[in-house]
Amino acid sequence: MKPCAIAARWKDQIPTTTAHLLELHVNHGSGVLSGFSLDLLSGEAFRAVCSADAENRARLGALLAMVAQDFPLTCYGSREAVLQWQGLKHTPPLTVPDSWTATVEELRREGPQYGEPEGKSALGELH
Repeated sequence: MKPCAIAARWKDQIPTTTAHLLELHVNHGSGVLSGFSLDLLSGEAFRAVCSADAENRARLGALLAMVAQDFPLTCYGSREAVLQWQGLKHTPPLTVPDSWTATVEELRREGPQYGEPEGKSALGELH
């Protein structure tokens, strides 16, 4: 899966250190979070405000918007979700069920083949 990078539109709206920590969280999991970042991602707004430094407190709206718009849904929302998140680099690759592969092979056998006159299939029947 493609690693997360903070979008350019947020770069001037959020503190650099916080952006870096959140990017690490999305890519590698929760082991790198500060108390503020954990509170922010856990949806604990009052705790986040209380644990934020002045710079993060001033940018809280942009931080929340960035998380909601750009982060995977399963990496934030509750303390449990945040702590269980292992990062995009640990997300298993997409697997295709065998039934899909069988269906594709069946369609290839039954459908028109390249180079055949239109209206005929590989079996020589008219469609």
